[in-house]
Amino acid sequence: TLVVALAALVVGALLFPVGDVTLLSGSTVPFSEGLLRSLAIAVAVAVSLLGLAAVGLFISTLTSSGIAAMAATVGLLITVQIANSIPQLDDIHPYLFPEYWLSFADLLRDPVYWDEILKNLGLQALYTAVFGSLAWARFSTRDITV
Repeated sequence: TLVVALAALVVGALLFPVGDVTLLSGSTVPFSEGLLRSLAIAVAVAVSLLGLAAVGLFISTLTSSGIAAMAATVGLLITVQIANSIPQLDDIHPYLFPEYWLSFADLLRDPVYWDEILKNLGLQALYTAVFGSLAWARFSTRDITV
């Protein structure tokens, strides 16, 4: 995400004038603060993907095919995103890993709304801890000499 953010900043600076940054709340901040917020957004997006990465890592320990692991992870992501859009499943939405993925936008408000950002960090930490541990436990029992 940092590479994408840096590329976007470079292309944006080449195509548009560089100056004060207008936030979603309508207030303006100096360019230097805008850069810091952009870095924070890149970090928030990267952290948001840690839960999915941990699930994908765990799935990869269940199969010997890399393509099957990738397909299963993408299939799971699509399924969870569909479940996240069904109103009848509102009770489980806060526990699905993509629920707070768009919370990074709150970093572009003045003042910053930390509530959903912190919920996202906690949820991704939980998914990373659980599925990272499961992947480590599963991988440590596999015979990798073959």
